[in-house]
Amino acid sequence: ASLQLPPMAASGQPRKLQEQVAHGGPVRCVHIGRKSGGVMVTGGDDKKVNLWSVGRPNAILSLAGHTSSVESVSFDCSERTVVAGSAGGTLKMWDLEHGRVART
Repeated sequence: ASLQLPPMAASGQPRKLQEQVAHGGPVRCVHIGRKSGGVMVTGGDDKKVNLWSVGRPNAILSLAGHTSSVESVSFDCSERTVVAGSAGGTLKMWDLEHGRVART
C-alpha cells in the first residue's frame, strides 16, 4: 500500500508531498517522531512495523513479529523505541537500535 503525507497548502487544503510503497497491504497507522521530526514509523495489515526517514523513499528498518495487523505505533521520547499494538491485542516494544523486540 502507498503512504501519502499531505502537508497543508496555503489554502489550508492538504496536498501530496510524497507517495511511497510502505507495506504489503493497507497502512493502518503512522507516527512522526516529535524529537527530531525526521523519522516516522508505520504499521500495516502485513503485520509489520516500518521505520522511515522522512523524505526518503525506502524504509530504514522493517520489523516482523506481530501475528495480526499493526493498528497503532508510537515512538518513545528518545525515538529509540517504538511500541506497536496489533489487532489481536498484543503490544510489542521494539528496540530500533538492535532491530528486535525488547518486550511483549
